[in-house]
Amino acid sequence: MRWKVEDDFQDSKSTVSLDHTQVRRYRAWKRHVTMAMAALALLAVLAAIDKTNHPAPILPDDPDQDPPADCGAIALTVPEAQRLFHLFTTRIRDLSPPAMRARIARHLNWSDWRRRHQARARWHHYRTRLAVDE
Repeated sequence: MRWKVEDDFQDSKSTVSLDHTQVRRYRAWKRHVTMAMAALALLAVLAAIDKTNHPAPILPDDPDQDPPADCGAIALTVPEAQRLFHLFTTRIRDLSPPAMRARIARHLNWSDWRRRHQARARWHHYRTRLAVDE
């Protein structure tokens, strides 16, 4: 259980900049931490909603099984939700509409490719685990 808490703290530091503060008073520190935790909670809720609506992962049954043509995609993660949220709220506001649409399409395609690649890697990792367990 402790590793999960450590992972959450590490994710909050890298995702919502929990550790990027220089404050002199408790009140300023409290405001920064509150805003960072609220941002992390928003991203975690977005990821959890996507995970509940996401189909079950395709996993191998035996170590000799060939990989399927399409392993699907992993559910949205908190760092990926943060990256897409940042894209939609800040990185495209000064672009012309055609450039904005092109940038959004490029980032969404990249996100989809990455999540599909991670699902394929998970499938192969599980197949290797099955071979080791036998």
